[in-house]
Amino acid sequence: MAHLTHDIEFPPQQDPIRRRASRILHPSPLDFGGSRFPASTSNDQFSNPPLGSNGANQDIQLEETEGVSMPAVDEGSCSAPLAPYVGMVFNTVEEAQEFYNDYAKQLGFGTRIACSKKTQKKGCDHLIRREFECAHARKEKVHGEENNPIDDPELFGAIDGGVEACNQEPDFFGKKDAPKRKRNKVNRHECKARMAVGLRSGKWEVTVFHEEHTHQLISTEGRTRFYRSHRRVPYEDYMFLKTLHNRNIPTSLIMATLGDLHGRVGNLTYTDKDVANIRTMLRKGVSEKDMSKTVEYFQKLQAESPQFYYDLKRDENQAVRGIFWVDGRTREVYKKFKDCVFFDTTFCTNRYDMPFAPIVGINNHLQTIMLGCALLPDETSDTFKWVFETWMKAMHHEYPTCIMTDQDVAMQVAIDKVFPNIVHRCCLWHVLRIAREKLGRLFITRKDFEQEFFYSIYGSDTIEEFEMLWQQMVLKHELRENEHLLRMWGCRHTWAPAFFKKNFFPFTGTTGRSEGLNSFFKKLVHPQDSVWQFVKQYEYIQETRLDREDNAGYIDEGTTAPVWSRYKIEEQASKFYTRAVFGKFKEMMELTSALIINRCEGFSNQFELRRNDPRALKVRIVTVEPEDNLYECTCNRFHINGVLCHHILKVMIHTNVQEIPAAYLMHRWSEDATIRQDRSRVSNGSIVPDTNTLRYNALCRKLAGIASRACFGDETYNLVDGWADQVDRLVEKRRLTGGVLEPEAPGEVVQMTNNLMNPPQSAKKGRPKDKEKRKKPLVEHLQDQAKKKGEKQQTKKKNKYTCSKCREPTHTRRHCPVLELEEQMQAEQEERIRRETELTL
Repeated sequence: MAHLTHDIEFPPQQDPIRRRASRILHPSPLDFGGSRFPASTSNDQFSNPPLGSNGANQDIQLEETEGVSMPAVDEGSCSAPLAPYVGMVFNTVEEAQEFYNDYAKQLGFGTRIACSKKTQKKGCDHLIRREFECAHARKEKVHGEENNPIDDPELFGAIDGGVEACNQEPDFFGKKDAPKRKRNKVNRHECKARMAVGLRSGKWEVTVFHEEHTHQLISTEGRTRFYRSHRRVPYEDYMFLKTLHNRNIPTSLIMATLGDLHGRVGNLTYTDKDVANIRTMLRKGVSEKDMSKTVEYFQKLQAESPQFYYDLKRDENQAVRGIFWVDGRTREVYKKFKDCVFFDTTFCTNRYDMPFAPIVGINNHLQTIMLGCALLPDETSDTFKWVFETWMKAMHHEYPTCIMTDQDVAMQVAIDKVFPNIVHRCCLWHVLRIAREKLGRLFITRKDFEQEFFYSIYGSDTIEEFEMLWQQMVLKHELRENEHLLRMWGCRHTWAPAFFKKNFFPFTGTTGRSEGLNSFFKKLVHPQDSVWQFVKQYEYIQETRLDREDNAGYIDEGTTAPVWSRYKIEEQASKFYTRAVFGKFKEMMELTSALIINRCEGFSNQFELRRNDPRALKVRIVTVEPEDNLYECTCNRFHINGVLCHHILKVMIHTNVQEIPAAYLMHRWSEDATIRQDRSRVSNGSIVPDTNTLRYNALCRKLAGIASRACFGDETYNLVDGWADQVDRLVEKRRLTGGVLEPEAPGEVVQMTNNLMNPPQSAKKGRPKDKEKRKKPLVEHLQDQAKKKGEKQQTKKKNKYTCSKCREPTHTRRHCPVLELEEQMQAEQEERIRRETELTL
């Protein structure tokens, strides 16, 4: 920071100036940017004392205001900023530039470096003179003559529209050159205001200073900070901005947060454009060595936890095409929760458009857990096969029991090859979404078709019942030739719930858990982020999952679950299940009050249950074998969810069962299924965290607490400051002697990772949006424009009215065929009812 040296002899009349300049040039620690005055002061301009005064009334007295040292200056003396003068001395040229820039900001103009001069001595190349000038100096640049018709903007505007298409270069490589950026130019007024400093005896002395300006200065408060010379991001703000950037906070919220820290956004010495540029720079910072940094990060995690596993898929050019990784704790968790997994892919998570493919499962708290992550080059069967084989290699070839995906043919082929005996189910939500698109008109025009369609899917308990209801629906509505219904019938064994009544897919029939995790990832990353920045979010995701699991564990151990009744079986379930699963069990207990139970005639061990509602026609049969404590219900909910259904619970209550058999209490839903991993170890009587990150966080919290208590007094501050220096020397000595592990990977590994190349851009599914277009002549281009304009006008006239019933643009509601058909059917029904009434009478 610029300041005047105290070993220079000043004339007696200049002592007040020296003291005032010295105070201003030593800002408080809370000053950010170029301004040297706190934003809270009402008068931020200081006038020079008159020459010849003794300066007795201008002695600066320091007063403490909220921990910030500010000069106690009378309001009458704060009319103008301190101006430099010939003979003023600075330690460095940067201090001189800082001082002149602060002076310019207070006065209302911007600065820049006009010229620099280096020594001409042979063998020396150091700076000896630098000159700073006003940002409005020099003359305006004139392009061509004043009356040149070629420079007429109206002429350019007339010919640009017709010739633009002819001048476009063909896009051979799928990349288009960005248009040339047009910047706002600072006005030139040939301003002569400047300051020059020269090197004199190792110090920088002001040799030239011109104060007069040829233009009007910026007088509005807050506008001067937009000059380029006054726009800067302090280091403290940069580090905080970087932290917010790593969590993908939007730029607008970053500016709002920084504005709150500085009082208001107007106090910031930078703009949102500067913040956006910094964020772009941070994203491009690892573009060249993206894969190398990613692998080094994996190696660091593997060094901290040997159970961490990762693998790369490379091509012949050593470019990384696929990445798979999984941490050690997940490999242990998988052994208990491998009975049901979900797999799906998503785009827009990194700059290479590599699809992100997480493998997720469900833990004992009904929470989504990650069982593996992969970034893929494409979505082909070979790529999916590589993911599944690598995943099984990491999991010691312990195959999952059930898996759910969307209706992707490539996934189906890969799963059949890698998991031949697995139960593969397609997401029902994707199936029904496509069905609504293909069969939407039939749902509207065919009476009862929609109701029968969904009842055959959700209301069937067995495969035979589903197939019977489906065929009856098709025959009734004469849809045997419908292509989409035929396609659904051909693959019914992959999506129909009736085919999975005996398989474990707890409390879900869709891949919503996988898609929810994809959505959560997208909130943390930017589409232009590097793979290294994307992968680093994995550790944060795992921390949030562990925190949620710990919270759920605390609820189980530290609180008591509210029960619905006083039955012993509910009390037993509340002590066995985790709180989330017990919530599902309690819902089943509440539903028992709406059931009517009767013993089946001729079968002493069977019970018939139905809802206490005359409209309910569904009957459930529960078979009981008391000797073996076996219960079986036709709804099969226990096989699907692992929790007893309300039909079996009703039978237990009816037969006065006091304890649930152990076979119907799944261990994976209990608190004992939680993987408890020690996150710290004991060394020399103290708890030492396992990883570098945890050790760093623990030390930061401890040292921050010490600093917060030691900053209130000089004695405590000096004590802690000296102690910190001693500790720093001891740590450095221990590190050099091998007592502290180096954070970097071995040289051989680093050299190997430096050879990795970044992946190319991955192609997305479907038809590409941008296609290479032929270079058209001007006449053809104008004809196409006229044709498109005419078609657009005709479409507007044609689509002026839209039917509010069926949303078709060809007619209005008055002439809607769908409405006419419904009215005709309603009239026929009324006529039939009238005739039946007459016959009855």
